[in-house]
Amino acid sequence: MTGDGSGVRACVLLVVVTLLVGVVPASSASTDTKLHHAQADLGDLVSQIAEQAAAVESLRGRVAAADRRIDVAERALGLVLASRVAVRDELEAAQAAYADAESRLHDTVVDAFMNSPGGLAEADVLGAFLQASSMVDLQDRLALGDAIVAERERAVSGLAAAKAKLDARARALDGALAAQQATVAELRSARVEQANALASEQTALAQLSQTRDRIVALIARLKKRLHTEDVAAVARAFQGADHVSYGDWADMLLRIFGAPTCRENRVVVVAWQVQEFTQAAWNPLATTHRMTGSTDFNGVGVQNFVSLEQGLEATKETIQNGWDVYGYGAIVTSLRRCDAASATASRIAASSWCPACLDGNYVVGVVPKVEADLETYSSL
Repeated sequence: MTGDGSGVRACVLLVVVTLLVGVVPASSASTDTKLHHAQADLGDLVSQIAEQAAAVESLRGRVAAADRRIDVAERALGLVLASRVAVRDELEAAQAAYADAESRLHDTVVDAFMNSPGGLAEADVLGAFLQASSMVDLQDRLALGDAIVAERERAVSGLAAAKAKLDARARALDGALAAQQATVAELRSARVEQANALASEQTALAQLSQTRDRIVALIARLKKRLHTEDVAAVARAFQGADHVSYGDWADMLLRIFGAPTCRENRVVVVAWQVQEFTQAAWNPLATTHRMTGSTDFNGVGVQNFVSLEQGLEATKETIQNGWDVYGYGAIVTSLRRCDAASATASRIAASSWCPACLDGNYVVGVVPKVEADLETYSSL
């Protein structure tokens, strides 16, 4: 037995080499497995976000339908109330006419009793003949009786007509009241539906936002290892088939309005697109402005445009048409000054683009996320 230890060293070296050989493939395999799992997760999230986006669009349709119902019901209620007031006034006039006709009939009966021969107007011919002092007097007495009878008949007829009109007006008022009650019930139902749809929409939007954030975070983590087609699949899920990246579209819109493509501007315009998150063709800000050949993307009227150029022109016209009336000019002014993204976002939220959306947090809430990773968002 030798004491130089060479056999021991050889054994140790063999063990180390064996471990190294085993460790390197295992590490590579582990990395590949993680990447495969990450890509699988990304695919699942893309499918999930497509379903969630469709659900949001459906709920937006419900909200829009409820809004239309409310508008129709409110206008109908205004007409019904006006009709009810008119019918009530007519009813009061009919009641007055009936009272007047009843009074005239009463007076006529009294006059007939007081002035007719024998106290009766029904041609008491014998009484009139016996009491008459001459033929002329007889004729006068008979004529007076006929006049009293005719006047009473007119009074009775007038009373009947007044009563019929009064009854008709009363029925009309009942109908107006019933129409009012039905319209109020429809308005109440439409408002409940609107509230339910809005609540469901907010829940769906929150889920959509969470999924979107997970996708963006995953892409940011794997951006150096993802294939181009992987990112393209995500971009299609975000924007639909007909689109350019958020970053490219932001640059083009800024140039249209003579605004610099500074980072602050790119952040806010990309955030605006992400907030809308529409899959309408060539229409990342979801304008409803119609152009030649454009079609409805959803029930709200968001348009599918035939080309990138048409979509940009439609967005430009939308903003120009609402420059003063809808507060869009303030947005462009802010962009031209390259104001802070948060400031421009506040002007978007204050405009009529999406009034009172997200409790005034429209676009404002997305800006910090885009600021944190503009590169990833811009690539989608």
